[in-house]
Amino acid sequence: MAGWRIWRKDSFVDEPTPEILESIENSAEDGLAMARLGAIMAVKNKILVQAITGPEAFDPGLFIEPAKEAVTMLAVESLETAATVSADLKRARKLRGEAMYRDDYRRGDVKNLTIRLGSLEKVAQTLKDNLENEEWLRDLITEAHSLAWAELSREMERSLDRKEASEFGDENYEEERKDRLRQFINLDLAQLIEEQTPEY
Repeated sequence: MAGWRIWRKDSFVDEPTPEILESIENSAEDGLAMARLGAIMAVKNKILVQAITGPEAFDPGLFIEPAKEAVTMLAVESLETAATVSADLKRARKLRGEAMYRDDYRRGDVKNLTIRLGSLEKVAQTLKDNLENEEWLRDLITEAHSLAWAELSREMERSLDRKEASEFGDENYEEERKDRLRQFINLDLAQLIEEQTPEY
């Protein structure tokens, strides 16, 4: 993928201070955690779909490519935001005085913009590096699997609790249990996945 880079040579007039570098590291750590969670949630929804449509047992290897796709999308999103921040930073260096409106960055904002830019690019680069780290990807998939089945169990319990025995008649309650489970799989769970699928 073209355009990957962690640092732009023209991002700084002077070399960043140790204080700024430390702030970039801390911010990037938080950003990476959020990005990883986003990837986990995306893979979780893939696992839920497979639980509905596929009878086969869970195989982490089937989700390596979906995990890579989710991570790549998040890395690209981080780079795109970094490009916007870089442009803001260049303009801010040239402007004095107080901001007149939101996103009207001035010289007083250079430090914060510098930290944000460095953080975004570091997050993107770290995500890119992890695309080739199968252990990291499999750990992500394992967490997604745990979340998927925990959510599936909770939703199944709630759905079945809502189906009062009186809907089917007391005598047929146990006989109709399979019908209620089928309805949950076909309707309730499908709706749950649709509502929670992230948009990139």
